[in-house]
Amino acid sequence: MSYTFFKPTTTAIIVVFFFIMLISCKKKDSIQYDKVNRITRQESSKPVRPYENLFWNRYSQQFIYAPYFEVDPVPNAQKYVFSARGVDNKEYTFESIDPCESLSAIWNDLPVGFVKLSVSGIDKMENEIDKQEFTFYKAAFYNGPYHQKVLDYRKSAEMALEYEFNQPHIQNWALNGTPDTISYNLYCYPSKIIGAVIESMVEYAKISESNREKAQKIAINAAEYLISISEPKGSPLEFFPPTYAGEQRTSKAFKNQFMTIYPAKTASTYLDLYEITGDNKFKEAALKIAQTYKKIQEPSGTWKLKLWMDGSPVTENDCIPIGIINFLDRLESQYAVTEYVDTRKKAYDWIINNPLKTYNWSGQFEDIAPVEPYKNLSKDEASAFAIYLFQNINQKKEFLSVANDLLRFCEDQFIIWESPMPQKQYNVDEWITPCVLEQYACYEPINASVANMMEAYLAGYKATKNEVYKAKMIELANAVTVAQHASTGRYPTYWQLNERQKKESGYIDWLNCTSYCVKIMLQISDSQ
Repeated sequence: MSYTFFKPTTTAIIVVFFFIMLISCKKKDSIQYDKVNRITRQESSKPVRPYENLFWNRYSQQFIYAPYFEVDPVPNAQKYVFSARGVDNKEYTFESIDPCESLSAIWNDLPVGFVKLSVSGIDKMENEIDKQEFTFYKAAFYNGPYHQKVLDYRKSAEMALEYEFNQPHIQNWALNGTPDTISYNLYCYPSKIIGAVIESMVEYAKISESNREKAQKIAINAAEYLISISEPKGSPLEFFPPTYAGEQRTSKAFKNQFMTIYPAKTASTYLDLYEITGDNKFKEAALKIAQTYKKIQEPSGTWKLKLWMDGSPVTENDCIPIGIINFLDRLESQYAVTEYVDTRKKAYDWIINNPLKTYNWSGQFEDIAPVEPYKNLSKDEASAFAIYLFQNINQKKEFLSVANDLLRFCEDQFIIWESPMPQKQYNVDEWITPCVLEQYACYEPINASVANMMEAYLAGYKATKNEVYKAKMIELANAVTVAQHASTGRYPTYWQLNERQKKESGYIDWLNCTSYCVKIMLQISDSQ
């Protein structure tokens, strides 16, 4: 008996190899998109949180999830007719005995686009006796996939760090040990931006063998400079690094003001530097900042968002102190420093009793003046608190539902999966999507905002294994690789395919945004 053996061609071998690789990749990273998309569509008809006679959305412009609106009761009304006209010019209606009703009954029927809503009070004779009107944008719910990743997440992050390391204003730290404010005017925000120099160069030192020594030198010089310009011992805000310096951007208008959210972040970068250098002065600098937080904490449990140099409040706006809580927790968990347990508990209780109840997650940025409640919401602190809850999910059973609601709020107001709302002041047709918007006062896509939500979805997936969280995280991470400049590795801060993509456009990249995005891309890479 003779046998005929199949002799594979080179092409056949390559095809089989890629087929095996495809199967193994799908097994590792597979997402059941049909299932996920079905779930996200169903969930979009459910409001962000149960109705509690509190309207956090009075300044909202878009909704992914069916909203409630603040509608005044009409005297003698027996019922209310809700009528929504979508971009398809069709009328979608339902009735309720309550003037404050969500749009769940018609939400999935409404097309993406602007909606004109009227809520009419009807008397017992079926006469319309009052009408209240609203206009809003119904945003698209998640319906992935959107992009394949252009580059491995770790490689993407490493390229971004390499790009930043080679920037002249970064190299200047090794040469002169001072900020090059001429070529990079964002150094007018020292705590935030010089802190990001430390953070990014600590990360780069971990991955670059050839440039490790120089990256550490840059980080050390930046930290020593920031410590040297911090408030002196014995002053009301002793050891706090300055929020503003010089007269560029908003630093002139906000001269001698300190934002209380930033020293905690700076202190955490000092700890990062201490951990790779072993130099105790950086740990001590962090501990001194913690001591000042304890000293100036308000009786309420939080801190005023902005303080003058003498410690008096600039405005009555409160700091949402999740960043301070995370810093104090780190001192306890990593360094066994228990002195600030009570400080941290008071701050945590303040969050529970204030923004978690009111949903006044006000934007807290150094280049935007504090405003009245709800007028400038952001997702930064809300997503950060959701991360905290996910990471401590075993402490209380209600943490899961609370964290889920927070992420729904963040997505509802700030994530654009596709079809952005047309806005006169922004070039939405040129946006890279999916993307995440920063705050109402800067309602445009920023890479650090994408990192906010990637980190939150990563924490949610780790805690729950919810495939929806994984799918959303992956789509945003893939979009980071799409937005990244392929030739240089640069992570542009603004996700717009126009002049903002050009380094010389005047819209320079914010180093803190790049550094944060890098860290989360590395975390996602390590999680897979």
